[in-house]
Order: sequence, then structure tokens, then C-alpha cells
Amino acid sequence: MLEVENLSVGYTRPVVRRASFRLEAGSLGGILGRNGSGKTTLLRGICGSARVYEGAVRVEGQDCLGLSARKRAEKIALLPQRSPLPQGLRAGEVIRMGRYIHGSPFRGPGPGEEAMARRAAESLGIGELWGRDCALLSEGQRQLVQLARALAQDAPLLLLDEPTSALDPENAQLLFRQLRRLTQSQNKAALAVVHDPALALRWCDRLYCMREGILTGGICPAESSPRQIQDFLRQIWPQILVKKDKETGLFYSLLA
Repeated sequence: MLEVENLSVGYTRPVVRRASFRLEAGSLGGILGRNGSGKTTLLRGICGSARVYEGAVRVEGQDCLGLSARKRAEKIALLPQRSPLPQGLRAGEVIRMGRYIHGSPFRGPGPGEEAMARRAAESLGIGELWGRDCALLSEGQRQLVQLARALAQDAPLLLLDEPTSALDPENAQLLFRQLRRLTQSQNKAALAVVHDPALALRWCDRLYCMREGILTGGICPAESSPRQIQDFLRQIWPQILVKKDKETGLFYSLLA
């Protein structure tokens, strides 16, 4: 689904250097790293909002760096870490924005686009927020509205920059549960910047580490032992401990 090859991206100078990896259809990938390591810049480079110095980005085999913004949005949807919503804008209006690339700029979304937008809201359990003013929503609710907008865009690749930063633990689990369901049932791929290693271990099919602009390796938790995962994560957190719960079979982590 996603092929990134020798990608160097940044702003006035490269921040991420020669990143290469692949993400299969039906999978959810996670990027872990400390603040300032280049995770957000990598996502921006993939979707075309940061300067690309070299390399290639292909989605479903198509080179996306040379596409127009509209055509690129048909392939890649981005959920930024923070996306302010002006007062007076209702949740349903924001979610419907995800359908605009599929219609004419001179008319609003038709019945089909409206139905897809509403399905995106219902899939995240926020259908009741449809007519609410976004200024009256909590930060977590606004984040779920923005995620529903990205889902409504119906692109094969979804990029998420710290999507749970404003969510309580229950909604964070809901978000990742829905991402896993979406990628598997619709054969899409999602790549998320994640700060919580326990959340990443619970939901991500493949993990990558970012250190000082360098994307290192990749590991599949389901195919790895706790020791292998622990050694991998110690690139970022030298004191981390990774264990496997005997009852559930799930991994969990402890930061000393």
C-alpha cells in the first residue's frame, strides 16, 4: 500500500534523512520516538506538506510526490496533531469536508457523500455530535470529529499524528480499535505517530523507531518475543521493560 524509498524531508534543511519502509494493505503501523526526532516531519513529507529533498513516496504503486494536492488527497488522508476549528462550525460540516475532493467545487456534497460522512461519524460513536457547534465540544470530541473527517475522505492510506494526545484512555482504545477494524475490513493502511509504547504494542501490526531524523528498522510485535521487542524499544527508552500477559497474551511495557 505504502512504499517510502530513501526519503529526505524537512524545511530549510533536511530533518528526516533517507527513510525507507513499506506498509502493507490491511495493516496499522506505528512510529515511536522522542519529541523533536522527526516523526511529524516524516508524515508531512509523505503527504506533501514538507519539502522533499530526495526519495519517493508510492501509494498503491503510484508516485504521489508529483500529484496535485487534490489527486494526492484521493490517495492520502492526514489527521494532524492539532487542527483548530472556528466557532460556529458544526461537527457535521467538518466531517463532510472529507468528501469535498470527490465532488465539484461548485456544489455541496450529494446524498451519497452525506451518507458516507455520517457513516464515518457513526463508526466512531459520535453520531450524536453531528449538529453540535465544535466550539462547545471537548478537545477529545473535536479530535474524534477530525478523525471522522479523515475517514470520510475514503483514501487508501491514512496518516495520523499523535491521534490520542487529547483523548482519555477509553477513547484512545476506541480510536485504535476502529482503526484496526477499518484497515482490515476495507483493506486500507494506516500509519500513526504514537507516544505511548503500551498503546502501540496493543494495536499496531508493525512498529518503527525514529531517532534524530533516522528511521530505524521495524518490528512486528505479534511475531516477536518480549525480549526482541524490548531490545528494539530500548533504542528510544533505554530502561523500558516489555512483558507478556499470561492470561490475555498481550504485551505491556513499563518505563523505569
